[in-house]
Amino acid sequence: MTAPSLFRRAGRLLGAAVLAFTAALGAAAPAHADFGTDYHDPFTAEKPLTRPDTRSCTVEVMHDQPFRSGYGNPPDTPYGSTLTPPADCPGPWSAVVMDLHGQVAGRQFDRLFSVRLGGVQVLLSSTPEPSADGIEWRVERDVTRYAPLLAGPQPFSFDLANVVDGTYTGVFRISASFTFSTASSRWPAARTADRVLTTGPFGLTQAAPATDRELAFPRNLERLTAEVYTRGGGACEEFAYASAPDAFVRDNPGLGWCGKGPFRELRLTVDGRTAGAVWPYPVIYTGGWDPLLWRPTPGIFAFDLPAYRLDLTPYVGLLLDGRPHRIGLAVNAAENQSNDLWTGQVNLFATVDHGSARTSGALTEHRVAPEAAVTTVLADHGGGSGDWTVAAARHDLARGWVQTSHGRVSTEVRDDLSFGSDQRLRDGGNDLVLHNRTDLVRVSETWGGGAPRQVRTVREGEPLDVTYRSTRDGANTDQTTAMELGYHRDALTTAGGRVVERESVDHVLKPSAHRHDGDRTVRTGASWEDYRAAGTAGAYHRTVRTVDGWPVEDTRS
Repeated sequence: MTAPSLFRRAGRLLGAAVLAFTAALGAAAPAHADFGTDYHDPFTAEKPLTRPDTRSCTVEVMHDQPFRSGYGNPPDTPYGSTLTPPADCPGPWSAVVMDLHGQVAGRQFDRLFSVRLGGVQVLLSSTPEPSADGIEWRVERDVTRYAPLLAGPQPFSFDLANVVDGTYTGVFRISASFTFSTASSRWPAARTADRVLTTGPFGLTQAAPATDRELAFPRNLERLTAEVYTRGGGACEEFAYASAPDAFVRDNPGLGWCGKGPFRELRLTVDGRTAGAVWPYPVIYTGGWDPLLWRPTPGIFAFDLPAYRLDLTPYVGLLLDGRPHRIGLAVNAAENQSNDLWTGQVNLFATVDHGSARTSGALTEHRVAPEAAVTTVLADHGGGSGDWTVAAARHDLARGWVQTSHGRVSTEVRDDLSFGSDQRLRDGGNDLVLHNRTDLVRVSETWGGGAPRQVRTVREGEPLDVTYRSTRDGANTDQTTAMELGYHRDALTTAGGRVVERESVDHVLKPSAHRHDGDRTVRTGASWEDYRAAGTAGAYHRTVRTVDGWPVEDTRS
């Protein structure tokens, strides 16, 4: 995220007056002096990974690597090395965890970065904005599901495009390591797919809103799942969740709002047929809206962007002929495509039938909408003020079977997804209230092959509320921002009608910030974060409260 894109976004969302105001205050730009010369190292109330207590080996693949010039000649990114699984801790492993440690000082924007193993994306993340004195942060990532890649050495790639000049002085220095934990009776070897395939990176624009790659699958394929890494980029798509309908933008020329509405859908296709949909979480990075909101607590998923998972097993019967098949991705056509750019990568996890060299199958029912149904209700009050409500929904079903060495196995996947956005703009865009809600229910049901009927249901809720107000009175300018972000997930697995696994997460973050210039100077921010989790690893609860960059409450239970 570069300086021009963030300033353009401030203007497009909040109007030309706010553009000048924001530029003067630096509210949408990195400003290391907002809480003095330092603030607490970034941290979160999220539950740390549960790590096995078995013998483990750690392999460092990058040590204190500086990232200064991502656009130089030559650029210093991506950084490449080789990850060699440790001989002293041979697989199969109970867990494989990647740890990152970063540090930066000075003045710098938040920057996105990607980590890949053997060309397969294993992390999409962003950096914090630093203080003058400097901060450190850590990211831990469970990469156990990528273990099929690690039968031998794999190329490691870390891609972080930074810019350092006379103004933006922060150099990111990052280390990366992988810890391989051996298995035991208490910590058995993790169950993973047999192969991991990938489409490689993709980019979707208005001119090219769809892309695909040809991949060949094992002829004894039995199950297939996909994960989609993706994020919106550019001055508008980073904030797509707050965009206005095209009709409002058209009828209010010169104000610079982003159009295309607040709903985004990325559709995964198999040989041109829609097989599933991703509705991206509204991730807000540490420079988003006002950097004071995120010091020291980053937004939900800002340091570990989601990898959205879809069950493609009903389509396995279409992929068993040994020929390449097209796996594609397209951004929704509602509101005539997105504004700027969506990037990412699709990984596919293939599980094979070890009892046969060939399986057969068929897709028997396919009721998956080509794209979600979207409705928009708009009231334009003129002068850059308006109200709109946007709703979207999906009710999809796909069913198929695979003939395996242990019998015919049928799978049905059902998705019920709903999205709603209510937005109110007043005072030429200087007064904004936004309420977004996303509710996702995904069910995968499998039966046959001598196993009891298994049903896995995942329910997710993703609320986002924003209140923004900017005023100018003579020489005085005043800006307040308040948000509530949430992520709620409940995953339930039953076998033969009996509950075999249940996991839940309830994560809420409420940051606020206030800036004032003129008769006095105010730079203040606060946040309240609550994280609850329950499941096989036990219960976890932590609450954190911060004021002006420092924790004032931290309770755990």
